[in-house]
Amino acid sequence: MASGGSAGGAPATGGILSMDGGLGSPGCGKPITRPDPKTQQTMDIQGTTRYYLLDVPTAADNKAPLMLVFALHGHNMNNISVVSMYNFTSRSGGKTITVYPQGDGDAPGTTSKWGSGITSNWTSNDANYAYIQALKTDLENRFCIDTSREYFTGFSMGGLFTNAIACAHASWFRGYAPVEGMGPGTCSDSNAKPSIMIHQGTADTTVTPTAGGEATRDFWIKQNGCNQTTTSAFTGCQSYGACAEPVVYCVGNWNHTVDAIATANIWSFFNGLQ
Repeated sequence: MASGGSAGGAPATGGILSMDGGLGSPGCGKPITRPDPKTQQTMDIQGTTRYYLLDVPTAADNKAPLMLVFALHGHNMNNISVVSMYNFTSRSGGKTITVYPQGDGDAPGTTSKWGSGITSNWTSNDANYAYIQALKTDLENRFCIDTSREYFTGFSMGGLFTNAIACAHASWFRGYAPVEGMGPGTCSDSNAKPSIMIHQGTADTTVTPTAGGEATRDFWIKQNGCNQTTTSAFTGCQSYGACAEPVVYCVGNWNHTVDAIATANIWSFFNGLQ
């Protein structure tokens, strides 16, 4: 599978318009091959084999542009472990392709792994950014994707990486949603102003509210030029005012996990971004 391609966020050339006016990717009009969503797919990135799971709607025909969501696992987890917690393809009624990349480290295997049996990270570095960019470009070339409606979410260390890529490459995705993740602290691109929704569990003792969600919230409020005026939104969320791009902070009584409330909020947030 080819791993090269143009930079993420570059204009698509497919020429097919989605229902909301977004431009379809180069994959529009090509014959479609839908992989088994439970089978690990691979691609070569700078001599390293990288893995991902891909959930393409059963009715996808490469004619109507679909949304694309990247969903990342946490530290010492594999991509299998978060499929049931996110599952945006089903949640969207077949209007979204969901891709579950595996982080750097061990191969993911064939069974769910969380905290043992695997060493895996989402290191915020150029190698992982190159992987995300190459995977995004490859999917755009193979499938009919609305390039104006591509999104990124991650749990725990995947949430930390979500914050990092939102800083380093804000234009690659229309919206970002870290869950139980820390950071970013500083932005490598001082002009980065992504649309972002942050989730934090009040019972989380791994990534505590103070070190995790609240610090992340305060960073993005400042980065996006928001004021302290808030409006209730979604479930358990506050949307901040006067932001260059939306900043939404959500809390709930859950521990270190991707709660069903968070998944529902993220889908509503992504689906509402135009």
